[in-house]
Amino acid sequence: VLDIDLTPNLGRCLSIVGAAREVAALTGQPLKLTEPAMKAEGSPIADQVEIEIAVPDLCSRYSATLIKGVKVSHSPMWMQQRLRAAGMRPINCIVDITNYVMLEWGQPLHAFDYDRLRGRHDNEKPVIIVRRAKSGEKMATLDGVERDLTGDMLLIVDGGGAVAIAGIMGGLETEVNQSTTNVLLESANFDNLNNRRTAELLKLPSEASLRFGRGVPPETTTIAARRA
Repeated sequence: VLDIDLTPNLGRCLSIVGAAREVAALTGQPLKLTEPAMKAEGSPIADQVEIEIAVPDLCSRYSATLIKGVKVSHSPMWMQQRLRAAGMRPINCIVDITNYVMLEWGQPLHAFDYDRLRGRHDNEKPVIIVRRAKSGEKMATLDGVERDLTGDMLLIVDGGGAVAIAGIMGGLETEVNQSTTNVLLESANFDNLNNRRTAELLKLPSEASLRFGRGVPPETTTIAARRA
């Protein structure tokens, strides 16, 4: 276990790969890193989900991956042990993978239950829209608390309403549980200042906002999605 004490300007070291990059830069040693690859098959994802970024100034990139036919169960013991050593609580194999990749690459991820995402109209493919909250809008986050939102906050919404507070916490309606069989994996990049303000206003610190609030490079979204 590495116990690293970081100043706020060293958010790039909030991951194993980030710390390795820093050590390589400080020592002049080569960074031995292989970018992950994934097997993709079946229908193109564009036919199965629509993505709209309504506020590109607050979301520079949104990458989505669809994983079908999953069985939600416990993670392998080695993964649970590594997560606990990093101060995180194992939940299930899907959520644990998102946390593991975040600790490894520094890119926060979020998993939605694909079958609970709604389209713009009945019987349409699910839609994901990144937009600002509307005045007076509310949503229940994964911790079971209903949050009062303001127009400055960034949301992830589907055809029926808010499903996540962008880069901070997901919503109860679309959380992954034991009955989930299809997962839509979000790997996105959000504005650091907006993310930090939202987390402070809601008094809702999270591992994701800890990283987004200090800045995450948008190039990492596809790398982390492939790794997961």
